[in-house]
Amino acid sequence: MSAASRLSECINDHGQSMDFNLSREQTDIQKAAQEFARGEFIPELVLEYDRKQEFPLPVWKKACELGFAGLHYPEEYGGQGLGILENALVAETFCRQDSGMGCALALSDFGSEIILQNGAENQKKKILKSLAAGKGLMTLAWMEEGYSHGSFSTAAKRRDGGFLIEGRKSYVPLAELSRFVLVLCQTGDDGEKGQTALLLEGEIKGRDVSARREKLGMRMVPMNDVSFSLQVPAENLIGGEREGGRAFDSFLNTLRIECGAMGVGIAQGALDKAIEYSKRREQFGRPIAAFEVIRNRLSDMFVSVVMARHILYHAALSMDQGKPEQRLILMTKGAACRAALDVANSALQIHGGYGYMTEGQIEHFYRDAKALDLFMEPGSRQRSLLAEEITSWRS
Repeated sequence: MSAASRLSECINDHGQSMDFNLSREQTDIQKAAQEFARGEFIPELVLEYDRKQEFPLPVWKKACELGFAGLHYPEEYGGQGLGILENALVAETFCRQDSGMGCALALSDFGSEIILQNGAENQKKKILKSLAAGKGLMTLAWMEEGYSHGSFSTAAKRRDGGFLIEGRKSYVPLAELSRFVLVLCQTGDDGEKGQTALLLEGEIKGRDVSARREKLGMRMVPMNDVSFSLQVPAENLIGGEREGGRAFDSFLNTLRIECGAMGVGIAQGALDKAIEYSKRREQFGRPIAAFEVIRNRLSDMFVSVVMARHILYHAALSMDQGKPEQRLILMTKGAACRAALDVANSALQIHGGYGYMTEGQIEHFYRDAKALDLFMEPGSRQRSLLAEEITSWRS
């Protein structure tokens, strides 16, 4: 067996035996996700959804029917009672097959962990069961112009036994499609300590969704600006009043791991395509995978993927064990997004001019990697929080 073939075999086996021992159940979940993605993520369909900036509703419904939605929800709320790690395995596997489709499915219940961790029993049963059964999408409206979530201009005031919400949120994923919209509002003057989470359901008068924003990547996750001027009843409060900031910070840890899973999947998928192409493309009578410069680049790409995956799995496991390793969690999204960007860029270079063409598929892996890097939380904030962790007197 040639060196190029041995490297290919190693990479196609994920390299997981090298850095993490998954259980039999976890490998079965991974294989099931892989079979689903290979059967449903049809390249021509992927390109069409990407071109039109459409969420793949039919594929999402099939994924829900097979139990891939809400894996980490308890069974009484329609889930499988599994962990954050299993959820990450599915997101990684889907993004490995196709970055755009994988990101879209992973974000179909965006913000649901806030309901899971803070909602009342009736809220969890209604909302989470609906999400797991494919009866509605969910999104979180938190971002306003700029990245700061220290204080929002969108405010909610007590009125007539409920809350009057007024303001505007930017870059809200799936805003035009979501049955459930969770809005973070300012209800006090003390920054994050004065924020409250309120739920909107269905079509509501006073919620104005703008036209879709044109984006470079993650185009199957349409984003809109949303204006609010409406009244919601008090029972739409999620958790306690002025507890939204705390709930959001807790949710960010779960999101960092989910984004890490998407990043690792994108990186692995780009690497898969680079290996396949380098074995098929010939120059001077032999595959380019036989040239040292290509072999070195593939090896570096492989190292990046394995390192990011190692951080991801251990961070997810720490959360499932109830002992979250905050430093690992803060590292997860940054490491995975760097791997995704670097590996996708190298894969594009290996493909040459063909990699720049849409039919080669690799270019949208690169676009999605960049979009993921910017999504929700910039790398500079994660680095700042990590620096705070490692320089504190508790170190």
